[in-house]
Amino acid sequence: MYWPLQQHGATGENVRTVQYLLDASGASLTVDGDFGPLTAAAVTAFQTSIGLTADGQVGDATWAALVVQVATGSSGDAVRAVQSQLNARSGQVSVDGVFGPETLRAVQFFQMPIGLAADGVVNWYTWHALVSEHLRSADIETCIQGVFSAWTTNDQSSAAYNATPFALSTLFGHPWKAADGWVFDACGAAAGHVYCVWNRAGGSLHIGGPDPGGGLYIYVDNVTFE
Repeated sequence: MYWPLQQHGATGENVRTVQYLLDASGASLTVDGDFGPLTAAAVTAFQTSIGLTADGQVGDATWAALVVQVATGSSGDAVRAVQSQLNARSGQVSVDGVFGPETLRAVQFFQMPIGLAADGVVNWYTWHALVSEHLRSADIETCIQGVFSAWTTNDQSSAAYNATPFALSTLFGHPWKAADGWVFDACGAAAGHVYCVWNRAGGSLHIGGPDPGGGLYIYVDNVTFE
């Protein structure tokens, strides 16, 4: 399992996570999502302190050393790292460093769709999912179209970032064939879900997910062949 490399010049939410985790380990960085010289120096110092190659890059070994398990009752910068990741996806999580009921709910709602145990504990597996691309879609129709596109290239790994295991098993249980002639029809909403429809001679495919207005994250949870 590989972690996303973070190094000098990188920007974004994963850099913020690195900075929060470095601060949790004793650094005093400004968390701004910009991997500049001060962050590189803090990474090097952290690596040196635990006997890793001091290259200033956050790769697999450094990620594994930085992440710490947090759960209900935890507090501090590691909790802020979790909250910031979840808030970047949902816009509904306070980044206050206190792992209370709101954070517990947000973690559980993140774990459930991607097949992790929904225990609200941010362990190694949940950390990895947070800093990977899981549930990062910003638009439900784009999410659905992306899952469909992954199916057409037999890329179940990519589809798994934005769909539940049950939806994946249904979709990839039907191998895609160009000869089937799937043609996109339209997207619509019903009963709290958004669905997009593809048609072919003698059948149709419906791919859907929860209406983002009623939940924290965007993902596909329903696939139906008719």
